[in-house]
Amino acid sequence: IDCGLVVEMGEREHVNLTKILGAFIKRDGLSAGQLMVDTAKKCQATDRDVELFCQGIQNICDEDEQNNFLENVGDYLAEICFLACRHKVKLEAAFINAALACEIMEGIASSLYP
Repeated sequence: IDCGLVVEMGEREHVNLTKILGAFIKRDGLSAGQLMVDTAKKCQATDRDVELFCQGIQNICDEDEQNNFLENVGDYLAEICFLACRHKVKLEAAFINAALACEIMEGIASSLYP
């Protein structure tokens, strides 16, 4: 099924996305948050903003302890974007596109099989 989203990823972007998603799967929100900051272009966040952003990502992982993160990534996208905006962390387009594609697929799946 085509979600209508297109992004061209080089090897570097693919490795970065894999590391971020791997950290989420391991419930290591601090690492996932730091990886998002480290891979962002032109991050304007202060050290305190980075710390708060990473803590927020860890809170998402802690709250998701009983679930499979990848099955609920769409639910967390808004919260991740809110944290990024609040703490001036620019997110990579590849991460946002992958998360949006998951959210679209979740919606299609729930429509087909309520």
